[in-house]
Amino acid sequence: MAAPRITLYHSPASRAFTAYWLLEELGVPFKVETVDIRKGEQKSPEYLKLNPSGKVPTITDGKVVVSENPAIGIYLADRYGYGSLAPKLDDPDRGPYLKWMVYSTAVADPVITLHAQKIDVPGFGVSFGAYDDMVRVLSTHLKGRKYLLGDRFTAADVVLGATISFALYNKTLPPEPALADYNTRLTHREAYHRASDATWPAHLFGPAGN
Repeated sequence: MAAPRITLYHSPASRAFTAYWLLEELGVPFKVETVDIRKGEQKSPEYLKLNPSGKVPTITDGKVVVSENPAIGIYLADRYGYGSLAPKLDDPDRGPYLKWMVYSTAVADPVITLHAQKIDVPGFGVSFGAYDDMVRVLSTHLKGRKYLLGDRFTAADVVLGATISFALYNKTLPPEPALADYNTRLTHREAYHRASDATWPAHLFGPAGN
């Protein structure tokens, strides 16, 4: 069997969970290189050649190098799940799909992170908007929907869904019924559990994990 083309640079207890989960959903062979952020390995000269930001995750696919979870999600889903986990270019769902992909780190993640530090800025003062607006947008959109695009599960549910899942677990998002129900559906997926077990292994973090 040929060696996997894809390498995931992953750390325990990190947002690399998102890329790991997507690879599991796609069912493509990949290998994992551990870059332990708790030991500062993401700042090693070798790793900085791949990702000058010194963050995880990063993937390589042959000679292609991609970092940032939304970019990784778009790349992998287009290359290995086009038409299934990634709506095609002429699919009306393509626009909303891309919106929610980008929303994960352009809006949700920074707003949630600031809120956790007890910093809530007026929405008109920053590009990512206000915390309460973000909660309202997500809760309103997901009410009555199974996934972000309705009944259709896509890579956007992995990328934004992981952010929502982290935040609910850490209590930095309120347990609004629409958000909690959505998260429950995500956590029932086998690929989610495989990625969670790899990112929060029981021998390091106990059985609770994420």
